[in-house]
Amino acid sequence: MSISRPLAILVLTLASACAAPPAPPPPRPQPILDPDSACLRDLRDRRVAFEPQAAIGAGGCSIANPVKVSGGASMGWNRPGVVSCAMARTVETFEAQVVAPIAQRVLGQRVVRLVHMGTYDCRNRRTETSVAAAARGEGSRGGRLSEHSRGQAIDIGGFELADGSVVSVKKDWKGAGKRSEFLQQVARASCDHFNVVLTPNHNRLHADHLHLDIGPHRLCGY
Repeated sequence: MSISRPLAILVLTLASACAAPPAPPPPRPQPILDPDSACLRDLRDRRVAFEPQAAIGAGGCSIANPVKVSGGASMGWNRPGVVSCAMARTVETFEAQVVAPIAQRVLGQRVVRLVHMGTYDCRNRRTETSVAAAARGEGSRGGRLSEHSRGQAIDIGGFELADGSVVSVKKDWKGAGKRSEFLQQVARASCDHFNVVLTPNHNRLHADHLHLDIGPHRLCGY
């Protein structure tokens, strides 16, 4: 006795279903990495010379993941500075991708040391008004907290070269020489890595340094 066509199709479908391999289990969710730990591991991979620090403060003047940096992979620092891990990673990228190649191209030698004038500092922003008020003994008059108070800023006064000389923002920014060209190119390129860049062109309070930060505001004050 022959099997009807619909029944034959049903039999074949059931047979195929029985022979099919079981569906693979759903993929296991990837573990969520602690962003602080991932950042510290990244600094180690980049050969940054640093020491993790205990969390600093609470509220405005605080750093959740501070590190004390004494140098990057390609250049040291004139003295250790405390910044957030994210800031340390940004500075390392800036040293490797901006400072080092521009120094070789413009000056024909390596930068061996970044000369900074300050990193973490629990204070308000310095403006011409607040500085003038402080000089008169009137205090700082409040204002917005500086990104230095969150470990997200560094003030760079210059760069020491392999021959022992120092390219100084205060002395070499102005002019038509190679050192001025080097500083100007570094400042322009730093706007690609930092959210705020302030130079001697911005105001007189920055006549001797480059202020670089990764805060929430945006300003390429070149």
